[in-house]
Amino acid sequence: MLDRIAEFFIFGLVPLVVGVLAVPEVTNAGEKTIAGEATYRERIALPPDAVLSVELADVSLADAPAIVIAKRRIAPTGQVPIRFDIGFDPKAIQKGRTYTLQARITVGERLLFISNTSHQVDPLAGKHQGIVLKRAD
Repeated sequence: MLDRIAEFFIFGLVPLVVGVLAVPEVTNAGEKTIAGEATYRERIALPPDAVLSVELADVSLADAPAIVIAKRRIAPTGQVPIRFDIGFDPKAIQKGRTYTLQARITVGERLLFISNTSHQVDPLAGKHQGIVLKRAD
């Protein structure tokens, strides 16, 4: 019985694990990316546990909540500006719709900074985006 278990590990499980580890990470070939940076004007250092959240949202319907297409959370390694990139499926983008980037910096549940103006984007254009956040009071 022990021989069969050892045989299973040597010839079954070990090659499977090695094969999985040797395969590079699968990426979505059709995925697009929006890249940019977020900053704020106040001369305040971010706490070490601050988190930047950026969302690409469809805000086409005025009487309905925004539809989040993609989002990304980033723990900054330094101070502003904080660089970000958001991958999204280009098939989710529809012609004639309005898309915005929304950003916020939080520490736990406490909101520190937020984008308080509409930052309209063309997600398929591939332009570098700059978002200026305002201090939340």
